Amino acid sequence: WEHAGLVRPRRDPRTGYRVYDEADVRDARLAHQLRRGGYPLERIATLIAQVRAAGGLELLEAALGDWHGRLSARGRAMLTGAAELEAYLRERG
Repeated sequence: WEHAGLVRPRRDPRTGYRVYDEADVRDARLAHQLRRGGYPLERIATLIAQVRAAGGLELLEAALGDWHGRLSARGRAMLTGAAELEAYLRERG
């Protein structure tokens, strides 16, 4: 993930160990979730770069909240339509 640009931990100068700050942990968690969703490393790296440039996840969370609301409304409309179609077909026999 480090080579792909998903995480950029600093190195302890004495030990050479990676040191992860809060933003690094955020990026790793985001990368983990997106990998679980099947996203390729290149797309994840682009998204994480945008999150870093924006200074955090607030804009992404707002966009996802909006998307979730629209998706939920669409799902409810589809279920309502399916129920109405099923009732119509039952009437028609």
